[in-house]
Amino acid sequence: MSKYKDIYQQLKARIDSGQYCASEKLPEGKKLAAEFECSEITLKKAMDILVKEGIVVRKRGSGSFIKSTPPQQPDTHLQGTKLRYEGTGKTVTTKVMRFRIVEADVNTAELVCGQLGDHLYEIVRVRSVDDQPTIIEYTYMPVTVVPGLTLEQAEDSIYGYITDTLKQGIHSANLTITIDHADEQESQWLAISGGEHLVNVSQRAYLDNGQLFEHSVAKHTCESFKLSTTYVKSVQLK
Repeated sequence: MSKYKDIYQQLKARIDSGQYCASEKLPEGKKLAAEFECSEITLKKAMDILVKEGIVVRKRGSGSFIKSTPPQQPDTHLQGTKLRYEGTGKTVTTKVMRFRIVEADVNTAELVCGQLGDHLYEIVRVRSVDDQPTIIEYTYMPVTVVPGLTLEQAEDSIYGYITDTLKQGIHSANLTITIDHADEQESQWLAISGGEHLVNVSQRAYLDNGQLFEHSVAKHTCESFKLSTTYVKSVQLK
């Protein structure tokens, strides 16, 4: 795990446990950097996550403060489906319907910002939550960016493989959410009536180094879909 992520988790644990109280000013950056034996730049990266999650507020010239009512951690797609649901105590199982390497055509090359003929993983998975089929995921990933991916890892957690095996950090994602109707095949996979509404989450996800590593479309049953987020106003320096 990256140093800044470990520091972030430790700071968040202190906030969750009440060691740092609501509305309390956090220790100065130099003091925390010395405690964690890291640079102030590394500490700032950890603090940036807390700010982005709406847990900590920065006041220019005054320092960093804990919000009066810290929210629960947002339901983030950057954790991957398995970790996101298991964090709520639910069990996720995966059935891989398709796993193969294909050459990018005009459409798929554009999806992953690649070139014609690039090798891509084409993956289709049905994810069940507590044994209930809930999500169908259609995914394309460049082989050069996520090398060595296997069927076994696709059956477990691709995001876990990226972070734990490839030691790559997952940085951000662009999401587009729409509503669609299940086709005949999707209705069978999800055990629902034909034509039922599904929530489509189209995602492009990026690594810490800026590389796009995934284009996916996750189709959720409506009753299972929930998205929580926190909006933080950016500070413009004058």
